[in-house]
Amino acid sequence: MSHINSIVQILEISPIKFYNNKIVMIKFRAQLPSVRIKTKKPIILQFIIWGNLAFDLVNYYRVNDYMLIEGSFSTIFFKDEQPVITINIAKVYPFLFSVESTL
Repeated sequence: MSHINSIVQILEISPIKFYNNKIVMIKFRAQLPSVRIKTKKPIILQFIIWGNLAFDLVNYYRVNDYMLIEGSFSTIFFKDEQPVITINIAKVYPFLFSVESTL
């Protein structure tokens, strides 16, 4: 199983990076919904968005907003006995995000 569809809560958004002045990439950390398990620790993952979808994330989403994502697992490794999981996002759907009015 290498694909994921889930609702996530955005925890932090890093600045957009440009590679070779053409390829756009942004990383952000988000939390998966709570699951009934014994550890009761939040599941925090690192997400990567490539291309024009990165601009949508910066323009429309803020910290603590929720979104529905479709993606695939990229890397999984352990750092200080905690798993670090990276997911490449292919599609993003709005879900409970805040809209600031300029009026």
